[in-house]
Amino acid sequence: MNADLAARVNHLNVEWADYSVEPDRAVWLACDFLIEGLDTPALRELAGESPTRLSRGDATSLVRQFLDELGIEPITGEQADWFLGREAALRILGGAPPSEWGDDAGRINMRMDDEDESVYVALALHDTNPNAYLAFVREYLRLAEAQLTGW
Repeated sequence: MNADLAARVNHLNVEWADYSVEPDRAVWLACDFLIEGLDTPALRELAGESPTRLSRGDATSLVRQFLDELGIEPITGEQADWFLGREAALRILGGAPPSEWGDDAGRINMRMDDEDESVYVALALHDTNPNAYLAFVREYLRLAEAQLTGW
């Protein structure tokens, strides 16, 4: 499996652990995986589903079966949380505007929260003083990398 394909399969594992598998996206990914040469019974079944009629529960079940057939260990919800938070941190530090941060920025805020709620104060002031919030994001990224090392 090439690096790009491995990364996409890994991301699907993250979505499974985060309970965020989108049925339509899972069907299209399954089709892409078949074209790339992956082939398992669950993958064929998922690729043959209707992207607009497949329920989230059925998609989640087929994704897990597919990952099991590949011998991929399920990750934990905590690992998925760190992974998705790291992706959000990279988007934020890459200059994405707040409208593109998505809900995953909340993962950063919850982990970096303290008694003074200073991360939320920094976020509220981001438009006029972005450096304070970006310092929290950089620290979160450092922590996420340490948490995910070796995974």
